[in-house]
Amino acid sequence: MDRISDLPKGILHDILGKLPDKDAAKTCVLSKSWRQTWFSFPILSLCSDDLPSSPKDIFIDYVTKRLMRLHDQSLTIKEFKLTLGYTIDRRQLAHHIDQWIQMAIESGVEVLELRLTGGIMDYWYKYNLPLCVTKAKSLTKLVLSGGIRLDPAFLNHSLKFFSMRTLSFSHIHFGDERVLEHFISHCPLIEHLTLEFCEMDNPQSRGDPPGSRTYPVKSLSLRGLQKLKGADVKGILEVYIDAPNLENLCYRAPSDRNASFKLNLDSCTKLKCLSLWGLRITDKWLLELLYKIPFLESLMLHSCSISEWLYISGLKLKFFRLLCCSNLKLLVIDAPNLLSCDYRGDDKPAISFLRNSNQPGLNAHFGYGHRDLYGLRKFVENIKPQKVLASLSLFIHETCSIRESMGALPVSSPPPSIKLVQLRFPMNKEAEYFPLMMNWLLSSCFPKTISFSLQYLNMKAFIVFFYEMLMDKKKCWCYHRSWHLKCCWWHGLKVVKVTHLERTYESVEDFEAILDALPETRVEEYVSFGLEL
Repeated sequence: MDRISDLPKGILHDILGKLPDKDAAKTCVLSKSWRQTWFSFPILSLCSDDLPSSPKDIFIDYVTKRLMRLHDQSLTIKEFKLTLGYTIDRRQLAHHIDQWIQMAIESGVEVLELRLTGGIMDYWYKYNLPLCVTKAKSLTKLVLSGGIRLDPAFLNHSLKFFSMRTLSFSHIHFGDERVLEHFISHCPLIEHLTLEFCEMDNPQSRGDPPGSRTYPVKSLSLRGLQKLKGADVKGILEVYIDAPNLENLCYRAPSDRNASFKLNLDSCTKLKCLSLWGLRITDKWLLELLYKIPFLESLMLHSCSISEWLYISGLKLKFFRLLCCSNLKLLVIDAPNLLSCDYRGDDKPAISFLRNSNQPGLNAHFGYGHRDLYGLRKFVENIKPQKVLASLSLFIHETCSIRESMGALPVSSPPPSIKLVQLRFPMNKEAEYFPLMMNWLLSSCFPKTISFSLQYLNMKAFIVFFYEMLMDKKKCWCYHRSWHLKCCWWHGLKVVKVTHLERTYESVEDFEAILDALPETRVEEYVSFGLEL
């Protein structure tokens, strides 16, 4: 007996709400009861790419019927999400979209998401958002993305967004620069704001089709937003935010790095998480900014052009990420409560940690060719104190030249210890060059664990090769003879533990078991070798 179908409709709607959109739609073919449940489901997530051939006619008919069924029965529509793919002509569907939005608003829609990635038939055409949106009192979330234009006529209407908590505009076109702030100023309870690469009409091109010539939004002023907690602003040159309760901010400047951006956060003293992308940063500017936000816990600098030396200070700072930035030669971090630090980039700066009572873990990520091999040890030795280097992730490429580029590695002292080294590299000639590469790596640092990615390897053959190499202590792959302790890293090797998918294998029998458990295809998994010296 099918007892699930007899459950109250509210429970069945909860079940549908936990399923992916495509799986939820398939339930309408199970039975008449499930079909009725589907057509009364108050969450509509519709995408033109999900339908078969003749998408225009089928899609229009399907969306209209679902909305009308709810609208005519005076049922609430909690969410209406509409996505048009590239094969859909926005111009031909504009009238229907107007009707759909009108019905959703009259049905008390709470979440309205409109993503118009289509427009291959008319690239310059922008769909004009209907003015009926101004009456959407029940809206708590509005998401507009791509191919949408907000007409200056919105300035003549009083918006009623008294329940709005989330507002997101991505690649949206504004007919007047005042429309953007007009929308935001009528959302007194807004908590999360996203503005990504929005554009304005070019006033010098009135004779051209609307939207054919545009320029990015240049400035943004957010005032009196007492409830705002999170903001994501991208592509705007000048930003002023007056939001005393803001906790999370991501700011990305326009693509022109030479442009002089302005970011004013003077009133955002409670900011906890800050991400800065693509900025031209001076050490002085960053120091002044960090001084104004004393409660900052997480800081990320991504793809920024920075000074040759950088000083990061923060009493509350716990997480710091410096990714793909250029020009850096010295990084000094004065953050006594820092828990972790991630570094990724082509530069290999000297890194010093001051007053780090929690002994933060530094995780460094590099891509290496054979020309970069000798710089690793210098980078490791220039980390002070060295015990903070928790993990080192390396992607080795250009392996065909590694034998020619590697010779003796003169070393006068044992290399620093490190907890973990993660390696990725294409393995097609491991027997030829792998001992040399490992000799270079382990002349730079002594890892307690070496982890290899399965994605780029013939893993079973490689693990057998590497395991046998580790256990064959009669061979000496070491080329640095200046040590007075041990001439080779695995002469003192005591234990090799192999770990895969959180299972650890220690004996020979266990090693055979891990080979049987390895996947035949390339997947994003890791096999780790724990070394005890």
